[in-house]
Amino acid sequence: MPACFHIASNRPPAAALLAVALGPTLGSVSSSVINVALPTISHDFQVAPSAAIWVVNASQLATTAMLLFLASLGDARGARRVYLGGGILFTLTAAGCALAPNLAALVALRALQGLGNAALIVTTPTLARALFPPAQLGRAVAINAMCVAFGTAVGPTLGGLILSVAPWQWIFGLSVPIGVLAVVLGWRALPRVVPHGGPVDGWSAVLSAVGLAALAYAFDGLARREAIGAALAAAAIGALALGLFIGRQRRIAHPLLAMELFADRIFSVAALASAATYFAQGISYVALPFFFQSVLGRTPLVTGLLMSAWPITTLIVAAQMGRLSDRYAAPALCTLGIVVMGGGLAGFALLPTVPPSWAIVVCAGVAGAGFAIFQTPNNRAMIGAAPPEKTGRASGIMSVTRYIGQTSGAVSASLVFALAGTAAAGLGRNAIEVALLCACGTIALAGAASAFRMHHA
Repeated sequence: MPACFHIASNRPPAAALLAVALGPTLGSVSSSVINVALPTISHDFQVAPSAAIWVVNASQLATTAMLLFLASLGDARGARRVYLGGGILFTLTAAGCALAPNLAALVALRALQGLGNAALIVTTPTLARALFPPAQLGRAVAINAMCVAFGTAVGPTLGGLILSVAPWQWIFGLSVPIGVLAVVLGWRALPRVVPHGGPVDGWSAVLSAVGLAALAYAFDGLARREAIGAALAAAAIGALALGLFIGRQRRIAHPLLAMELFADRIFSVAALASAATYFAQGISYVALPFFFQSVLGRTPLVTGLLMSAWPITTLIVAAQMGRLSDRYAAPALCTLGIVVMGGGLAGFALLPTVPPSWAIVVCAGVAGAGFAIFQTPNNRAMIGAAPPEKTGRASGIMSVTRYIGQTSGAVSASLVFALAGTAAAGLGRNAIEVALLCACGTIALAGAASAFRMHHA
């Protein structure tokens, strides 16, 4: 029996494509839109902002913790089944969040919503791969990049528009009909990918969840410079749990993490380069708003508009990169993307003291375009290096590199800001410039990885 069936036509059914696209879009919009509502939620529930931020943290921790487990479960029990379960859970918890009577209930529901989000994220590549013929794998992989970029771009603006005419509960309420549509379309149109693999190891699931959640908590604590001792303790627990997890994967018959994927040089280098670029993006997303507001004196509204140039350009370019990554070699496209992204980041350092808005938009747009040029062929290389029956596990690794890279990048920017009065001042540079230089250095690491691929292609 084949690993999965492929749609015979080069044009997969529109309903199936929409179902696959709605999954990651729901998660990315939910992640970006809620930040705008945190001050309002804090005021309505009469809680401190540090408590309200757990509305975001709970979902992120749950998503990160469950990525590897749900990726393995999708391979073992069927990606379509896990996708539909995640969609139902996401939709029900969205309705619950809109009706939450207090902050504790809202945080608990957001944690459950993060579980549903993780199920949608890790099954999308497997289902998309089943919709396209092998020669069009790049177009399948591009769906995820486009949806994430779209959600990141429209989320903050959408949140502001909703809050201008309705209470914050509508931010969650509007997710309900979209979630229902995703589940209905998924039930009717998504392919039934034949599951592979044996039982999912319970201890591996617990160790991976504890390890990833603890590291995510530690990164968040370090980024906000709150409870440093607790953050360091969480980091130690996370490192220990992940060490035990990796050791267990080498001993059991049905590992949660397909360690053999890392034996493939293409997969390993692609994973390293992906983490590096997401790390650079994480630094930039934290540093640039401070640059625009604290250094250039722009308003928060103008800052949001300037920042939107990055994800909007990523969305536009990613829409073309699926087709191009099916025609041209991944190492060349990835190297080009890194050069372009690095050029955009370096452009910020070359801006005049009082730069015009168009110059800022150009730099952000160039960085976003380079990010898209890199990510789609790089993700295609990771998914393509895995056999079809392990697409879910490859997707889980791909998602973990994204979350860990972005979060550790944000932490690094925070640490640079914390040292602004010492090392940064000694170098005669603004802390924000130092943070952007760190992003450029990380991009150089990703470039070296891509150059390695070109040399060994």
